[in-house]
Amino acid sequence: MSNTFAIGIPTINRGLDLMLPSLMLYVQRDFPNTDIYIIDNGKQGLADKLKSFKNVHLIEEEQNLGVAASWNKLCKEFIFKNNKYAFILNDDIYLGYNESLVNEVIKKNKSGFVQAHTTWAAFIISKPIFDKVGDFDESLYPAYFEDNDYVYRMKLANIIVENSMKLVPLVMRHSSSINKDPKLNRDFIKNKNYFIDKWGGEPNREKFKKPFNK
Repeated sequence: MSNTFAIGIPTINRGLDLMLPSLMLYVQRDFPNTDIYIIDNGKQGLADKLKSFKNVHLIEEEQNLGVAASWNKLCKEFIFKNNKYAFILNDDIYLGYNESLVNEVIKKNKSGFVQAHTTWAAFIISKPIFDKVGDFDESLYPAYFEDNDYVYRMKLANIIVENSMKLVPLVMRHSSSINKDPKLNRDFIKNKNYFIDKWGGEPNREKFKKPFNK
């Protein structure tokens, strides 16, 4: 398998209906030589569906880790063991691009971090950037503001967040997990208030240079 990058996909409730069709195209056509690691936070019964995919590795969780902890686990325990870059995808998208294009984006990227234009539905992070900035903040549970937090922390570390139109998914179904289970969004306000307490303002209005102004 390629040791330049590996793919990581967290999923909780759209694994069978949305992720699986995309995954079949990734395995058969787009990323046949790339390891794909999937964290199933929702006990969706994916094992039987994925057992024939030789480059897909399934990690089943007893309970929902949340987005930040899923990203951390994918990066630290799996992808960065043998790869220089982690390519993190949402489960409700179809990327529509292949290994060559991703390697091209990585080759042209100078900062070590690049996201699909204006969205974290697909992003690439290098191990040196992850090591420098640190883990995604797992206090932002189960989802929302973990990406804003990391963007601001990269800004404080003088890391440029690059955007690439080449990574924009061809198919994007916004917030499909929440549409299926609105309870997943129950802590949105709590996470927003935590972010404000941590950085002194809402995203793009941050004031603090250190967390909680310490």
